[in-house]
Amino acid sequence: MELKGYNVVVTGGSGGIGSALLSGLSASGASVHNLDIHDSANPEATFHKTDLTSENSVKDSLSTIEKIDALIVCAGIQLVGLDSKIGEVSLETWQKTVDINLTGAFLSVKHAIPGLIKSGRGSVILIGSPTAMSMEGAGYTAYGASKAGMMGLSRIIAADYKDKGIRSNVVVPGSMLTPLIEKILQDPEKSQGLIDRTPLGRMGKPSDLVGLINWLVSDQSSFATGALYAVDGGMTAR
Repeated sequence: MELKGYNVVVTGGSGGIGSALLSGLSASGASVHNLDIHDSANPEATFHKTDLTSENSVKDSLSTIEKIDALIVCAGIQLVGLDSKIGEVSLETWQKTVDINLTGAFLSVKHAIPGLIKSGRGSVILIGSPTAMSMEGAGYTAYGASKAGMMGLSRIIAADYKDKGIRSNVVVPGSMLTPLIEKILQDPEKSQGLIDRTPLGRMGKPSDLVGLINWLVSDQSSFATGALYAVDGGMTAR
């Protein structure tokens, strides 16, 4: 898919999914910007060191990007071993998860709005999770709730900015081979459990998301807004 002339911002572009999206977008001709606290050393992207929990940091980074054709909110954490049932999870774990996953999404979209409006074809894409849609979230109170909040946020953005040419959608990856769930993957029983709960019988790869993301960035998806798109091997359809 040709994305030459598109200016795309990815938050958390140094992570497992984010890195794959930066490469996929760049290969399609888009100019890409990576907002992250850590530099991925990806030569295909312009890096903006950003603390996504700080409004000043997010605002400063996005103010340097005049026109934004698409914003992909990919930054997120899952505190495996700390996140738990609501009666057991600590306030610290809850707050850290929500600060990065949900407040980070809020700040990123808030300060990207001027650039998205200027584009005239702005596309907001939030990366969700099956934990916000099904009992896959059992034992991950903070993570599942933060991702559910992102899904609600996306629909509100779609409703509020429809007259400004901005669309907003959520992509829902299934179990992906990324550092985010490294601790789970180190446990053979838990790792196999994820595969067993995926009808296609395998873990996903970050590259599995590239085609859909590029489509949502492009004008070919100009009638798509307020929707959820699962790329989860059938996990949420079980």
